[in-house]
Amino acid sequence: MVFIRSKKKGNTYYYELVESIRMGGKVTQKVLRYFSNSAEAREYAEKYGIGSFKENEWMDKPLKRILENKLKQLNSMRPLPKSVLQRMRDKFEVDMTYNSNAIEGNRLTLRETWLVLRKGMTIRGKSMKEHLEATNHVEAIEQLEKIVDSKIDVREADVLNLHAIILDKIEPQNAGFYRHEQVYIEGSTVQLARWKEVPHLMQEVYHELNNKDPGIKAIYSAVKVHHRTVKIHPFVDGNGRLARLLMNLRLMRSGFPPTILRKEERRAYYSALEKADAGDFRALTMLIGKDIENALDLYLECG
Repeated sequence: MVFIRSKKKGNTYYYELVESIRMGGKVTQKVLRYFSNSAEAREYAEKYGIGSFKENEWMDKPLKRILENKLKQLNSMRPLPKSVLQRMRDKFEVDMTYNSNAIEGNRLTLRETWLVLRKGMTIRGKSMKEHLEATNHVEAIEQLEKIVDSKIDVREADVLNLHAIILDKIEPQNAGFYRHEQVYIEGSTVQLARWKEVPHLMQEVYHELNNKDPGIKAIYSAVKVHHRTVKIHPFVDGNGRLARLLMNLRLMRSGFPPTILRKEERRAYYSALEKADAGDFRALTMLIGKDIENALDLYLECG
């Protein structure tokens, strides 16, 4: 008998093709092959008619329950005092700006980012571009909050404006404009969308941003927004920063607090994106889900 089973490692799963043999009243199992994600395992199972393969859900049930309960608890505490909201907003601006830029290679430390944003200081040894990436990102967060508070659907113009703020005074010729050239990711075999297809493909992102599903479904929707934006790669630069802002736009409109993907998670984050490219969204959803839990805890402690 041959079957495929899943094995958990951290927040993600890999899959094994196993042969089970009974000899002399004793069953032995031999691993014949490994699959790095569910898409590979599913394709193999379909090709060779292995019917016992079952994919894991995007998120573990215990984490689902935790997030649902903590969101319910936070909602019961609303409206939070304005002083608390302002304090959390100030912390989020600095922390997300630092982490989102650091993931993309910005060398400003968390302390230096705070000094640039709150004290207007210039950090010796750091480039003007790195300073602008920090100040632009905070402006983009402020614009994001205005969109979150708006009662109308997110429009293409809103997203283009967010991107324009991210690249303001850095690449003004590309700020707020879809790319008009073919681009490639160094060190990756991923084929990005043709530039002429970008405006059409981005309609999927705008549709998902206006999805009204609440709770856990909102998290799944935010994961789709994030991954799809990264995969389409609609702009010459700034795609990662934009994708993380749009993820928060979807989450915050469903009542979740703003969430930060941290620099320390960079390797796991990129690995999870690669798995999502292959159709396996579990690693990315679990990673984002854990960060949402951290954000909920922070608000619950300060509320």
